[in-house]
Amino acid sequence: MRLADHLAARRRLYSRAFATMPDVLLIDIPPVFASPSLPLGRYYPVIVETDAEFAEMEAFLDRDRSKPVVPDLLDRRPSALRGDDIVFARYAPSVPGWPWLMLCRWPADYAATVPRNGDDFARGAYTCEVFETVDELVDAEARLLGVLNSHRPVRLAAMPEIMGHS
Repeated sequence: MRLADHLAARRRLYSRAFATMPDVLLIDIPPVFASPSLPLGRYYPVIVETDAEFAEMEAFLDRDRSKPVVPDLLDRRPSALRGDDIVFARYAPSVPGWPWLMLCRWPADYAATVPRNGDDFARGAYTCEVFETVDELVDAEARLLGVLNSHRPVRLAAMPEIMGHS
């Protein structure tokens, strides 16, 4: 059994919103494997930082197996992309019927303040939220910025020529 034929048969690569952020491979998990713990109950985002990682992930999905496994090959691999700023990036669907993504990259000092349970930050640096509409994403950004501003000032630099901001 190949994950590419079953568990990950429906997947879409969301290209990086800008050069300092990764791509996201979004897997639409079939209903038999869906779970309320997944974003919108059915999506599994995979943070892909390089072309080599994308090829490695595709090979992982294409490998023959005796049973399905979680496609978590890259989930706990430390991020190679670092920065001192919190970065929010919007990822628009490339085709109708797929959701919007908000990927946040958190500096190490923020990530270190969260008690570790292993699943809080993908690759030790990212959180990813999935939304049916861009309006839901914008509302979530506003709430998150409000919480962050209540703890210390946040500098927001908009980049209108690209789909994303930090």
